[in-house]
Amino acid sequence: MSESGIAEYYAADRPELVAFLRPQGAFGTALDIGCAAGVLGKSLQDRGIVATCDGIEVNAEAARLAGTRLRRVWTGPLESLAAEIPWPQYELIILADVLEHLADPWAALRLLQARAAPGCRLLLSVPNVRHYKVSLPLLFRGEFRYADAGIMDRTHLHFFTRGSLEDILRECGWTIRAEGSHMKGRYRRWYMPTRLLEPFVAVQYMLLAGKQ
Repeated sequence: MSESGIAEYYAADRPELVAFLRPQGAFGTALDIGCAAGVLGKSLQDRGIVATCDGIEVNAEAARLAGTRLRRVWTGPLESLAAEIPWPQYELIILADVLEHLADPWAALRLLQARAAPGCRLLLSVPNVRHYKVSLPLLFRGEFRYADAGIMDRTHLHFFTRGSLEDILRECGWTIRAEGSHMKGRYRRWYMPTRLLEPFVAVQYMLLAGKQ
């Protein structure tokens, strides 16, 4: 990936997540795990959806950039930093397109469920592997090809559909409070069978969960 590609990868805006979270109310302090360059956290702060946002990021250069946008940023993997994170401070924990990169998503979700403060919410998004651009080539041509970014990002270790995402959250002690999907606008027009198409045209699923 080129330098410009790396910059774009870590500094992408996330308006769909901002729009999904806005109706859920305002939060105090948030922790964005896998915060990249801090763009999402800053957007949430600027719009008053969260009062302040901290971050965790494994990529040192992205973490440096995030430090210019967020209140505080830790550099390293969640597992090694968990003991020093002030978990009771956080009303919202964010895992935006992170779960699919983890070696053991179950362990991470259980760790967060155990550490999170009572009443804390978890905002989570994952790519939808059931999207027609993945499922049709697999079904008809036997192709499952990786790419530099997107649903088939070559750094993804796990793949999710809406149902499998719901299952893993429940298995790990979370209760789903709200759900949404990211689709192109043309699929949301009044004459489109949006609910039928959603499993095949949604690029991402977004969920807000709370501790059981």
